[in-house]
Amino acid sequence: MRHVALHLSCAATIALFAPLAQAVTCDIVFDRTGTLIYQDTMPPVDLSERGAAAREKMRERGELLMIIESSQCPRLVFSSVTGAASVDEIVSGMQPYIAVTGGMGSTARPGGGKPATAPAPTAPAARNSGAPGRY
Repeated sequence: MRHVALHLSCAATIALFAPLAQAVTCDIVFDRTGTLIYQDTMPPVDLSERGAAAREKMRERGELLMIIESSQCPRLVFSSVTGAASVDEIVSGMQPYIAVTGGMGSTARPGGGKPATAPAPTAPAARNSGAPGRY
């Protein structure tokens, strides 16, 4: 009886704290046009009293900081590279993979998938008819 009570109390404790263990704090920042510009589990500015000036600058730029509890918070990363190629440009410039060996069917042949000319078949060697029953 004592073990049953112990198991029930452990199960109740796990059931009570299980939803809290799955949640993460997600910090999201939108700019003045409503475009998502930041998302991570780390806040973009110091949320203590020392970060008051940084938060005030965010308000002046019209940015909105939302802090929510969520089951997941994928990190949003922007590229600072200018003039980078788009995905469509990269894919359109890709060449097909042509291997000399491998199981890629006709595209695996050298020469761009053109079938190679097969060597002419050779005639089987003539049998000696003088040797009975042996080949």
